[in-house]
Amino acid sequence: MTELARLTAITKSFGGIHALKGVDFEVQAGEVHALLGENGAGKSTLMRILGGEMLPSSGEVTIEGQHVQFRGPRAARAHGIAVIHQEMALAPDLSVAENIFLGQLPGVISWPALRQRARDLIQSLGFDIDPGQQVRNLAVAHQQVVEIAKALAREIKIIVFDEPTAVLSAQDAERLHKIILALR
Repeated sequence: MTELARLTAITKSFGGIHALKGVDFEVQAGEVHALLGENGAGKSTLMRILGGEMLPSSGEVTIEGQHVQFRGPRAARAHGIAVIHQEMALAPDLSVAENIFLGQLPGVISWPALRQRARDLIQSLGFDIDPGQQVRNLAVAHQQVVEIAKALAREIKIIVFDEPTAVLSAQDAERLHKIILALR
């Protein structure tokens, strides 16, 4: 297997509070991990460090063998890492297709081609969602599919989910687990 990410001796302090102390974590291609622990255990903090949302107080982050210091989520995405938070980062007034390709849209847009690319990504996840529909009209499970399609459109290698099943029904949670296994 290929090592995609390695976090070594990661610490993170907020004033006198130590959220992480010497955490080691690695991700190989094709692996699925679940971080479990009590509230305040540091799961989200570790995820935010990997996703470029915060810097560690100390320790080293290595992506595909290269030492990195992300200066924001955009830098993490450039290295193939996306974080899908429980509070999704979608523009509710835009269409599904516009949300998927937001930040990647060319100066001249072929709307039929854009919608078809979005439809193909969504169908690859096993869903049939109208790419022209406004995101605000989607169920939460379908909004999560849009977030996943958005990550796939950016050729992400590591997708980090923050409590992905917290707001899903049991049936939708099962579908999400199948998507994650297929993405693996």
